[in-house]
Amino acid sequence: MTEQIELLEDLEKNFLAMQKELKFKTNFEKIDEIFFIKDMVLKEGFVSERLSRRICHRIVETFMDWNGYLHSLVMPNPQNMLNLMESKLFNQEEKKDIMELMKKIMEISSRNSVIALKKDKHGEAKFIDDAVSFWNNTFQNKLDKIMTKINLEWSKK
Repeated sequence: MTEQIELLEDLEKNFLAMQKELKFKTNFEKIDEIFFIKDMVLKEGFVSERLSRRICHRIVETFMDWNGYLHSLVMPNPQNMLNLMESKLFNQEEKKDIMELMKKIMEISSRNSVIALKKDKHGEAKFIDDAVSFWNNTFQNKLDKIMTKINLEWSKK
């Protein structure tokens, strides 16, 4: 247990140093609430020397996990009865909205790749702030509506 506490203290110290260096606005609690950074570090068992890259990667990983699911709502696997059933819950306009979310996720993912290739520290800072802002101001609300609709259908008797 003490190992985990030391690891989380190391994470906090490194995060604050990274935040100061990169000059992004979002605090650790807001990032961790969405992207589970503590869990990532505890699972890996160390705090990366490239913490900002790991956080950016974790952000993309979270969005891309959702993107895979959203994709199954728009274009279900014909061999998957669950995909087919859930997809039928959405009309064309709703699927168009889902595709807009997917497009934004792909923009986020590809922007992270460009930032990594260019080793753009300023881009990392903006990326982190933008990703948290998108999640809080758009994605979470739309995803909540999508998932509530699906859950209501599954809960019918």
